[in-house]
Amino acid sequence: MKTLLTLIILTTFGCSNKQTPKDEKSTVTVTEQKIEKVFKLLDDFPTIKDTTKFISDLRQTFDLEVHESPVQKDNEKIIAFKKVKLYGSDKDYIFIEYDWKVGSMAEFPWKYQILLTTDGKLVKILSGQHYEFIEIFKNENPFLMTVVGTSKGNGGHELYKISADTLENIYEGYFDYDVQTYDAHEDLSVFEPNELRIGIKDENNDGFNDIVFTGQELMLGKYTKDSLWYDVENGKPFSVENPADRISVKYVFLYNKQTGHFKAKEKYGADN
Repeated sequence: MKTLLTLIILTTFGCSNKQTPKDEKSTVTVTEQKIEKVFKLLDDFPTIKDTTKFISDLRQTFDLEVHESPVQKDNEKIIAFKKVKLYGSDKDYIFIEYDWKVGSMAEFPWKYQILLTTDGKLVKILSGQHYEFIEIFKNENPFLMTVVGTSKGNGGHELYKISADTLENIYEGYFDYDVQTYDAHEDLSVFEPNELRIGIKDENNDGFNDIVFTGQELMLGKYTKDSLWYDVENGKPFSVENPADRISVKYVFLYNKQTGHFKAKEKYGADN
């Protein structure tokens, strides 16, 4: 009987130990699946039947942060609601610009540009002061260009194309190299025009068009020989109408066919 009892115990423990690895392999890790948000009020495109509901659903669907106020409620509007094509894809996209008019300085420019697929799925949310669809390569779809900046008037450009169903900024200027191409802030200097003029030209004769920003920098003061800054001369302050100096500005960004980006031809900036 003792021998039989020992065999039973060993058999039971043996089965238990073999079962443990099987249990481990069958363990399932539960992960939270992200639900893709869809804006459903595209069925009536290009008509907006109820602007209030359209804006409300747009804000709720994509969690748009808006500083609510009576002025904002009375003046918010949809500025653009159109179908577009962009460089990098032959697909149609829906472009919406929502202007909510007023907010804190930190929330400037109080606008959203929203790119959606035709079935209402989000591609990208931007917040530019203004936008432009700009053709750079002949007989090709345009790029989306925006001007971004602060409430004080300092900023630059972004340039977007479609890349693998996403929106990619391919201009390596403002954020990559800190090249300011928008300046309305009347501190030490200011641009004329505030947003530098944009030209499309093959600067290096490689068969691909490049981007050229031109304008003038109006100096609103001068430095003495001892490096002291002064902004009044002969009792008259320097201003946009009476600048201390006018400096020609030309920033060239060459198209790099390997990366598909526009890169600065040389190093630009206040220290160069």
